[in-house]
Amino acid sequence: MSERTHIVTRVVSVIAATVISLACGTNYAYSAWGPQFAERMRFSSTQSNLIGTFGNLGMYGGGIPVGILVDSKGPKPGVVLGGSLMGSGYFAMHRAFESGPGSIALPWLCFFAFLTGIGGASAFSGSIKTSALNWPTHRGTATAFPLSAFGLGAFFFAFISNVAFPDNTSSFLLLLSLGCLSFCYLSVAFLRVVPQTRPYTPVATNEERRSSNLLRRTKSKDDKTHHHNEEPDGSSKTVEPPDKIPDETSSLMSRSSNSTPGDVPYADDHTEPSAYHNSHHLDIRGFALLKQTEFYQLWLLLGILTGVGLMTINNIGNDASS
Repeated sequence: MSERTHIVTRVVSVIAATVISLACGTNYAYSAWGPQFAERMRFSSTQSNLIGTFGNLGMYGGGIPVGILVDSKGPKPGVVLGGSLMGSGYFAMHRAFESGPGSIALPWLCFFAFLTGIGGASAFSGSIKTSALNWPTHRGTATAFPLSAFGLGAFFFAFISNVAFPDNTSSFLLLLSLGCLSFCYLSVAFLRVVPQTRPYTPVATNEERRSSNLLRRTKSKDDKTHHHNEEPDGSSKTVEPPDKIPDETSSLMSRSSNSTPGDVPYADDHTEPSAYHNSHHLDIRGFALLKQTEFYQLWLLLGILTGVGLMTINNIGNDASS
């Protein structure tokens, strides 16, 4: 693959991930159709909020299992599953609105809302991981596009619905169903994790090869993975093992010790890092997180702030109506 094709493929993957994220953010459009849906189905405000809450439970409670799916199977199965769940969930809501009150029980409507939430989480996980793996040294910029589209997804579909068929909740729900399904299914073909190309390294001369064969053992605890090549003047240099080429099941945690844009540089690049190197590549996961104070701080902070935001989003329609 040429360098130009390599870059174009990565850019197209980010665009596809951005389109998918537009569909994933439709969970926040509940306040645009929730009050009309509750009025049509003769639900109380509490029952209406229960449906919206199950959508949020699917989005955030399903993040861990769909994340495991994306890590083990790759982004594409997660996107396909997410598009199917969102499309079927919104279509069931559309049919319930068309049929009128008493056609579908409240628990089933909560279940359909849960499907739309977990579907959004699944597709969004696949889009974010693809963007991050394709641009390992520019992850912040690459993932900013899907994140922005995720936040603007509700506005995007609500704007189209208001222009195409204003004050028509049934058509809006059908638009959400077909839009989520088509966005995910059409974009997944362009969603690819491209292996990173390695920079060109000149072939060593015969003299350099002979000098590089002079090896000496060090007392470092990492001597199993690091070899010191002795130079003719007696100095040595560290040769790192080749990094694993990222694929669809690669971890987002970088294990390379090479300095890349966005990394915090060492104070002295010629000295071997010790404790700072270990903290820079700190990788804590699983149940080990439960022993970290920072985990509970972030958990409480995110829970308090996002909880208030979700409450406002789900009830903004009722507030405007009253």
